[in-house]
Amino acid sequence: MSEPDEHPASHTDPTGPTDLPDWALAQREHLEPAIVGRFGVHPPWCRPVGRVQVSIDPGPTFGHGSHPSTVLVLAELDQFGPEGRSVLDVGCGSGVLAISAAMAGAGSVVAVDVDPDAVAWTRFNAEANGVSLDASTAPVADLGGPFELVLANVLPSVHAELAADLVRLTADGGTLVASGVPEERADEVAVLYVAAGAGELVPEHRNRFDGWTALTFSKNGR
Repeated sequence: MSEPDEHPASHTDPTGPTDLPDWALAQREHLEPAIVGRFGVHPPWCRPVGRVQVSIDPGPTFGHGSHPSTVLVLAELDQFGPEGRSVLDVGCGSGVLAISAAMAGAGSVVAVDVDPDAVAWTRFNAEANGVSLDASTAPVADLGGPFELVLANVLPSVHAELAADLVRLTADGGTLVASGVPEERADEVAVLYVAAGAGELVPEHRNRFDGWTALTFSKNGR
């Protein structure tokens, strides 16, 4: 765990792309750095941690790096390695996954979210970390692709809605990671992706952490 900086950024008057509601201001006092493999995710007012040091201010969005569903995807990102690969982050929130991929050397990164605030904070955090990515509210159905690594940290209901498009957007020989899934619904989500894949998508493994599951698939049996 990192020590707070001697001169931390203001918790009560933060600068960012959107205003912060009271609950978002209150949570800033409790945010701490997290290390997953090579990745260290820290609030801007704490000292950096990890080998790939990612500064994230979540603002009013989901994503401070330590939620179990995010940790699971970061672990997969660390294992598979985004270096030189095209990456899609669906449900980007504050941009933790997209920015981590970019900082680790991804060839290109696209991040999408239905929440305009999430897109604004992803862009803000990307700039703070000195990386370039394409963040927008573009519907997943309208994306081109394909992408060599597709990361979707969303609720099961969203997986059900987007599974067919996410399979389509995964490149041949690519990897799809579906997280944000409570353990008790993991089988349900796995079945819907296999069905959406129509024989093209192969389950590789599942990782579990603190009641959450991430399911990893390969396209065309990589």
